[in-house]
Amino acid sequence: VRELQTRLQSVQATGPSSPGRLTSANRPINPSTGELSTSSSSNDIPIAKIAERVKLSKTRSESSSSDRPVLGSEISSIGVSSSVAEHLAHSLQDCSNIQEIFQTLYSHGSAISESKIREFEVETERLNSRIEHLKSQNDLLTITLEECKNNAEKMSMLVGKYESNATALRLALTYSEQCIEAYELLLALAESEQSLILGQFRAAGVGSSPGDQSGDENITQMLKRAHDCRKTAENAAKALLMKLDGSCGGAFAVAGCSVQPWESLSSNSHTSTTSSTASSCDTEFTKEDEQRLKDYIQQLKNDRAAVKLTMLELESIHIDPLSYDVKPRGDSQRLDLENAVLMQELMAMKEEMAELKAQLYLLEKEKKALELKLSTREAQEQAYLVHIEHLKSEVEEQKEQRMRSLSSTSSSSKEKPSKECADAASPALSLAELRTTCSESELAAEFTNAIRR
Repeated sequence: VRELQTRLQSVQATGPSSPGRLTSANRPINPSTGELSTSSSSNDIPIAKIAERVKLSKTRSESSSSDRPVLGSEISSIGVSSSVAEHLAHSLQDCSNIQEIFQTLYSHGSAISESKIREFEVETERLNSRIEHLKSQNDLLTITLEECKNNAEKMSMLVGKYESNATALRLALTYSEQCIEAYELLLALAESEQSLILGQFRAAGVGSSPGDQSGDENITQMLKRAHDCRKTAENAAKALLMKLDGSCGGAFAVAGCSVQPWESLSSNSHTSTTSSTASSCDTEFTKEDEQRLKDYIQQLKNDRAAVKLTMLELESIHIDPLSYDVKPRGDSQRLDLENAVLMQELMAMKEEMAELKAQLYLLEKEKKALELKLSTREAQEQAYLVHIEHLKSEVEEQKEQRMRSLSSTSSSSKEKPSKECADAASPALSLAELRTTCSESELAAEFTNAIRR
């Protein structure tokens, strides 16, 4: 609306009429608002008509909704001239051209922005993947830190167990030392009492000859030593009883000498102990005191047994959270080792089998060569046999020919007697037989040589 007002002012300033020009209805137009003035005076203050402005906007909305063109009568009815309407139309056309330019720029820039957006998406995806990777690393570090924290807590608990066991062992050691001290005092009391009884028996004359002055002196010294040992043992036992009365809480102590565990033993207990120790040197060690000492020993034993019950079972310092999987892992490693050994043995057997196959192939080849050689030997043997038969037949033919020749010569020589013929034929027969035997021996030697070859 303000743009229209400025355009109307510029048009009216360039026009021939004054700012207070009249329309066809002789009504002035307000130059500031472009509306009809209600007064005829140019000096009156222009009043904006809200109703007409609302009507104009309503007309625009209706026209936009109905999509119909604005007629000239409608433009003139609102008091706008045709030149103003044309100017407005040109302005709208220019605006439409500008909008097209902006749309073109936007369409051209949208492609660039899409590529940039794609780059941004790719970069964002890369950064997201990097973030996810860092998150996974952070989770891994968190799990590792949690595991380290659990291990530290386990170690602290284990250290606490060790400290508790060390305290219990120290306390049990204290009880054991007190028991040993009490047993030593009881043993000293028993030995002193035994030596005192022995001295009294010797003084009474049991086991000694009468009138022996050296024996009397020895008995007196023995009794004196026995009394001194007894006194020393009693004083030590009384001191131990006072100590046990103070440390054990007065469970078996005399009345008025009980000391609670939370009370300090440095002031009142110390003074009472020193005074009672000084007074105890004057009193005797009775059977009740000895029984109290034995009761204290039993109490110390019970306390030591109770302390042993508080001992905790300790595991290794280097505890493995996967200790339950050690056995299956060991089995798997053992199976892997066995499989490796079996594979090695299998490969060795395959290698041996290949060697045996090679040896078998060589033996078969040698066997075939020997069979071929044997077949040739058999053929040679047959040839030699045939040759021998042929030679035998030739020898027989020669014998027959000689016999024929001899018979013919004998029949033709009538002058010679039959004896001479027989004598002449016998060397020929012997020579033929010799030749036959020689030929047979030569053939046999050749055959044996051929077989050997």
